[in-house]
Amino acid sequence: MVEKLDKDRGDFLTTHVLIACSKSKVAPPEERLIWTSSTVLESWNEEWHDQKTTFRADELYTGRSFKQQLKIANSCKDVKLYIISAGAGLIPFNVEIPSYESTFRPRMGPRVTEWHLLPFGGVTNLELDPSDAIISFAPPKYHQALLNDPDINSIKNQLIVPSTSPLSSIASSTIQIHPRAKEVLGIGSSDLNTEFLRMFLSNGLSDFQSMVKKGDNLPPKVDRKPISDQDLLSLVQSLKSIKTLNGLVRHLRDKLKIKASVERISAARKLTNGE
Repeated sequence: MVEKLDKDRGDFLTTHVLIACSKSKVAPPEERLIWTSSTVLESWNEEWHDQKTTFRADELYTGRSFKQQLKIANSCKDVKLYIISAGAGLIPFNVEIPSYESTFRPRMGPRVTEWHLLPFGGVTNLELDPSDAIISFAPPKYHQALLNDPDINSIKNQLIVPSTSPLSSIASSTIQIHPRAKEVLGIGSSDLNTEFLRMFLSNGLSDFQSMVKKGDNLPPKVDRKPISDQDLLSLVQSLKSIKTLNGLVRHLRDKLKIKASVERISAARKLTNGE
């Protein structure tokens, strides 16, 4: 049975942080390192090792979440960083790698059951002391890849993941995540994992415990009406007099009781403003 984490970050010798890679990169890949429906694992690995142009892994990825999480991890002591890559496996952050395009989507990358066979391999890359911990906040597909690594049981006793992760079924420690965490933290879905990493590395469990308490004290959720993207765009166009994104979000969600994320409202607003 998986138990809730009862240690703080300061109890660990080294914290090994596993973050997700990003689609956006500093340079486009060679055509041979763009995974297509005809790509097979063996040819991919051969092409990978034949590439001459490489970049430091921590400099290759340019995605906003990746850069933020990299900065957070690098600002903390006793942290060792790895990148969960759909094209490479589990990458130490300071090695040289080629640019590539591969995801966990069907026919656009390897199956999660193949992930550990990519060029850098899987969890066997982790060099652990018994007092070390492994922490990861990443999209579900990345944790499903880890879960399907045949060596995952070798690290599960040192693995810490959020309660919402596919890995929570085998990890020895989980961090309770309130179902209304976005409301408590006032952020969108795309920023949750970054904020969770900052919380854990900065203050251990205390911020999560506070989040759960605040979530439990929230008023009941409002029953909002679903809306299509086209109808949302039309509605936003009719509300051009509302000058700020926050004001528009509050009007749509609180007054009109429309079910739409901040990201969707922002996208509709940018289209309306011709951005």
